[in-house]
Amino acid sequence: METSDDRTESDLQVSLPTSQTPHSRTRVLRPGEELVRCGDVHIGVVTVLRGRLKRKRSYVTGEYLVGIAGPGACLALDEVLDATSPEGAQVIHRETLQSIGATEVRIDPLPTVQLWLRQVPKSLLSALRGHTGEPAVETVLKRPLELLPVRARVAATIWALKERHGEREGDAMVLNLDLTREEIAHLAGTVYESVIRMLTRLKKEGVLELDGRKIRILNEDQLARIGQVVVDDEFYDEKTDVKNHSSKINGGSQEAC
Repeated sequence: METSDDRTESDLQVSLPTSQTPHSRTRVLRPGEELVRCGDVHIGVVTVLRGRLKRKRSYVTGEYLVGIAGPGACLALDEVLDATSPEGAQVIHRETLQSIGATEVRIDPLPTVQLWLRQVPKSLLSALRGHTGEPAVETVLKRPLELLPVRARVAATIWALKERHGEREGDAMVLNLDLTREEIAHLAGTVYESVIRMLTRLKKEGVLELDGRKIRILNEDQLARIGQVVVDDEFYDEKTDVKNHSSKINGGSQEAC
């Protein structure tokens, strides 16, 4: 007899008895409104339909921004997948979700999600982790973020935010994400004093234009060189001021920063 775990992804047909489970609902959040806080009872899986959400986690030393979720991102599923408590016990949110601008989300209630997961083959559950598809900052870097000097960290972080969330305004790309300098520091793995200093320096160099929390990128090539990021399979090297083929990263030695 075939069990659910023997089914392939193409064979999988999930049909939920919606009359017996809560229905999904949509909600529009005001700019800066918190949908849930870290530690709240789980309300369900959240999918961003329009706008963006800040993802913040709480640690002993405080609350830190760990990412930004854009349209199509699906959040709060890992908590359900990792739940080891008995059925009926509370599942809690690991992250605070806060809107950036007007944001619309869909919420699939926890009972519905749990019912759906019980029908998914175990072989597919691992594939659901990391389901947002948002690339790590390291995927666009010449080397891991933590190995870069502070100036390159900040530039690389601005570049990654531009790639995912930037908006074109005239000849420039603009970040209008309502991020504090401290939140940029969280993403860059440094302290906010360094972010303030480096952003000011990039402004003086004509790379960026700062208008409160709004950042306008005036020179994308120079930002890429400073951040040592990979662009179209080539990496930018600020020292030589030219593009080098990315195969050199894998085959050759990495020069010190």
